[in-house]
Amino acid sequence: MSQVLPLQSSPPHIVFEHLGKHYAGAQAAALEDVSFTVARGEIFGIIGRSGAGKSTLLRTINMLERPSTGQVRVDNVAVGGLDEDGLVVLRRRIGMIFQHFNLLSAKTVFENVALPLRVAGLPRTEIAPRVTALLALVGLADKAQVYPATLSGGQKQRVGIARALVHRPEILLCDEATSALDPETTESILALLRDINRQLGLTVVLITHDMAVIRQACDRVLVLDQGHVAELGTVRQVFAEPRAAATLALLRPLRLGMPAPAGANSNAAHASARAGHSEVRGYAAHG
Repeated sequence: MSQVLPLQSSPPHIVFEHLGKHYAGAQAAALEDVSFTVARGEIFGIIGRSGAGKSTLLRTINMLERPSTGQVRVDNVAVGGLDEDGLVVLRRRIGMIFQHFNLLSAKTVFENVALPLRVAGLPRTEIAPRVTALLALVGLADKAQVYPATLSGGQKQRVGIARALVHRPEILLCDEATSALDPETTESILALLRDINRQLGLTVVLITHDMAVIRQACDRVLVLDQGHVAELGTVRQVFAEPRAAATLALLRPLRLGMPAPAGANSNAAHASARAGHSEVRGYAAHG
């Protein structure tokens, strides 16, 4: 787990104010009155079961999802009020990596990373050194001219990370970036994200359904349950003193060494999680 930062030493980098998202035809809101801040330079985790609203919340930062109510501010700018040109500028300041890599199979690793720069119209003389440096940063300097089909899952995700960094963003969004990877590869990718956070000073916001990812990577964590904030605090606080039923249920599989739950909420799961509360506290104290 990365070192807890002095989170109040500077103005928040990202602010969520009473955010709500309602999809037409849905019985319940995807997000309901969500308010919190993300400090500049921290690794902030958002965790919840499938359907909790994690991806919707993450995508409001770069306006891939527009909230129905409330607002998101980045560097004190309300991003929902930006016009199309403003959104282009914003999205170049915000890199994003995905669960399924989204690489182009007919292009080499170098070409996949360079593509956003070519679309933006940068000259080749600027593209080549930037891409080369990023491939070295993610440990793929020797893979520049190979194609994605020859890469492992972890290597493909490293390409995705390099591509997300090409515009030298201030914020990096991670949308279940390790969910398709085995535990050993997940650990290496999280270590890379921590290194990038330290070296480049990026603010990292990641979503996951796995408390092990939160424990290894994050400074603070928000537990999202059915579109509501169930719990918010430092990772140490939330692991040592979980208060919400959703948090207890998410912590229990980590203690038992089982896959994290991605399914629906259940009273039985909550009861079982509460029964293991004291054991979870012991795990956090010794972890």
